[in-house]
Amino acid sequence: MLLHLAAGLYGVNLLVGLAAQVFGVGFGRWHHALYALVFAAAVAALLCEFHPGLLVTVGALAAFPRARPRTWRHPALAVVGGLGHGAALLSG
Repeated sequence: MLLHLAAGLYGVNLLVGLAAQVFGVGFGRWHHALYALVFAAAVAALLCEFHPGLLVTVGALAAFPRARPRTWRHPALAVVGGLGHGAALLSG
């Protein structure tokens, strides 16, 4: 259950980031608040429903503060984190 919530929040944040990237929409503090919630949910899912894919997701989320928006690293980390969630969801 927690894994699904964490993956859903990740997906929402991914769509918010994609909208910001494609349409130039600035979500500012909302995107950062959602990121904090996504990070907390991913860590909680990792602790409660351990899966190696969640280690990938949490690692990618932890690296985000060093990956500036509008660089190749930002969307690359988003994809890597999504793959981690996908691996965890598909194995369950």
